[in-house]
Amino acid sequence: MRRFLPVALLLWCAACAGKADHFESSPLTYDQLDGWNSENHAEALQVFTASCPVLARSPRPRTSGSNIQVPGKVWQSLCNEAMTVPVGDNGAAESFFERRFQPYRVLNNGKDKGLFTGYYEPVLYGSPVKKGDYKYPLYVTPPDLRKGNQYYSHAEINRGALANRGLELMWVDDPVMLFFMQIQGSGRVRMVDGREVLVGYGGQNGYGYVSLGKIMGDEGYLPKDQVNFFTLRQWLYDHPDQALPMMERNPSYVFFKKLNTTGPVGAVGTVLTPQRSMAVDARYIPYGLPLFLETELPDTRGGNVTLPFHHTLIAQDTGGAIKGPVRGDVFFGGGPNAEYLAGFMKGHGVYSLLIPKEIVDQMATAE
Repeated sequence: MRRFLPVALLLWCAACAGKADHFESSPLTYDQLDGWNSENHAEALQVFTASCPVLARSPRPRTSGSNIQVPGKVWQSLCNEAMTVPVGDNGAAESFFERRFQPYRVLNNGKDKGLFTGYYEPVLYGSPVKKGDYKYPLYVTPPDLRKGNQYYSHAEINRGALANRGLELMWVDDPVMLFFMQIQGSGRVRMVDGREVLVGYGGQNGYGYVSLGKIMGDEGYLPKDQVNFFTLRQWLYDHPDQALPMMERNPSYVFFKKLNTTGPVGAVGTVLTPQRSMAVDARYIPYGLPLFLETELPDTRGGNVTLPFHHTLIAQDTGGAIKGPVRGDVFFGGGPNAEYLAGFMKGHGVYSLLIPKEIVDQMATAE
């Protein structure tokens, strides 16, 4: 399961009350994918080949909500052929996708439009020991935590439920950004000695996520039309006496571990690639498959301008907030631009799942 939650989930609950989700699909031609012919297929193929071998070795079971399964022998065939495509050869990469996959527009109860948000890799500042401003711990997973059971709540942990047990991985100086890093599920910590440590999801306390943005909008702390990552963060900084109890209204708490990788690792087990890796609801979308996404991104130059974002992404991650057949969370990487895109992205759009031609018969029963 993906350890990250989208920044936009701070705004509203992704799974709204109403009709139950129902996966449906409709076959398309590549000419019907807006922007397919101008896509950087070679770049997308490199990301595909990163997770393809993992699935060839350990194929995932049939998806519970869409009844799709990619057997190991299909993954192995796809991997073998993908590896023969010359690196950087866009035409050859496009031919590979078109030869081996059939696009299907994904729908939920007959509707192809869905919500697409973003997540990123935040940066904190830390110390290996508690001192001065470095007084907020990142905890490793407690040995007595049992998957599926509720453990100590966010508030109980903040009040010392895990103190003096030697579980502190490190200490950071900003409880607000620690809260956001728990939502994202990973990040980088710049230590006082100049080292930069990558940390990732180690476990979770068993409580469901509660949207802070929804609380603050519903209860009038912020105007609903102004709720976003940046206004939420600023409110918490501006109200230090209320910030901790406000954040504790989300009882979920994430534990961390050090990573020896170049970046965050998704649920599929490989390092995520900015603007090419996407988190999906794995009940409907099998890990490792390409999806052609047609939505919009906020313009990093500011204002209310959006830019088209029509790209092939690979389903390499998932998360508790990503619910439904037509729902995705784009990974943006690290840095100010990534933070901006993840903080403001709340676009609607469509996506098409690229199904290996060997298993297209499954789509007739997927609905």
